Amino acid sequence: MSEQIPAEPAPPPSLLAGFFILLIVIVGIVGWIVLGSTAKLTSFYASFLFLWYWSTVDHLDFKKFFFSMIGAMIGIGLAWGLHTLPTAMGTNGIILSLVLVVVAVYLVIIERLKFAFNPALTLYLTVVAAPALLENSNFGELALATLLGGAFFGLFVFIVLFIVSKVQSNPNAANS
Repeated sequence: MSEQIPAEPAPPPSLLAGFFILLIVIVGIVGWIVLGSTAKLTSFYASFLFLWYWSTVDHLDFKKFFFSMIGAMIGIGLAWGLHTLPTAMGTNGIILSLVLVVVAVYLVIIERLKFAFNPALTLYLTVVAAPALLENSNFGELALATLLGGAFFGLFVFIVLFIVSKVQSNPNAANS
């Protein structure tokens, strides 16, 4: 059995680089709030939850972006089921919604079908199914905020990384 040695984590940014990263993050967040408000979105926490997950857990890895989004959508869907099925179906709805959650969490634990059953699912399920949020959530709006916010932040990060790569590959461009 071959054991993989984990890669060394990147060193933290310098104080100056960290400041520039902070400015970029602020621009992205303010940009999303302005755009999202224009679209009449109110569940900003859902989009910021996705940004936190994708940036912190997936390290802005575009190969993991869509899997994380699928997991987030399933997590929202399971929370919707916990809220809606008991009302619609009584005891059978309670049982069905709990069985769906247990199966989903089991698939995350055993790491099967990871494209859909992944830690993003459990994060969204945990947050959205919190009683204070569960009773007052518009699940369609949560999903839309997550999808649009994810698309915005994905595009924003892509553009920032493109600009950074151009500046780094052409050191004279910064001095022009």
